[in-house]
Amino acid sequence: MDVSDAVVHHWYVIFRKTKLDHWIFRWLDREFHHVFAVKESPGGEFWMVVDGKNSCTEVTLLSKIDYPHVRLIEPDSIVLSVNAVINPEQYRHTLCVFTCVELVKSLLGIRDFWCWTPYHLYKRLSHG
Repeated sequence: MDVSDAVVHHWYVIFRKTKLDHWIFRWLDREFHHVFAVKESPGGEFWMVVDGKNSCTEVTLLSKIDYPHVRLIEPDSIVLSVNAVINPEQYRHTLCVFTCVELVKSLLGIRDFWCWTPYHLYKRLSHG
């Protein structure tokens, strides 16, 4: 890949406990039930929130006047600041279970097939 072809996007990846009651959460780490991503809008006036819900993908804009810092969007959470280097010539895996983790991996350009849970993603982003 030519470095000049790469596109860099800055995201905040937010890990939190879930607000839902589902059997699968018994096997997930207590602090890492759900993950979503937040990015500053091009004009800098809004936070763009991309959240893979259980029934759909929700994209919302939140005013930076109401939420001056990204931590205020989800106060009891773990927030990682990530610079995603996207290679436009690299394809994503075509076989996956589409979860909140897969949505965030797609936003960040991550192609790690074995990264399935929010905790796996947290470990990958925080420890390389």
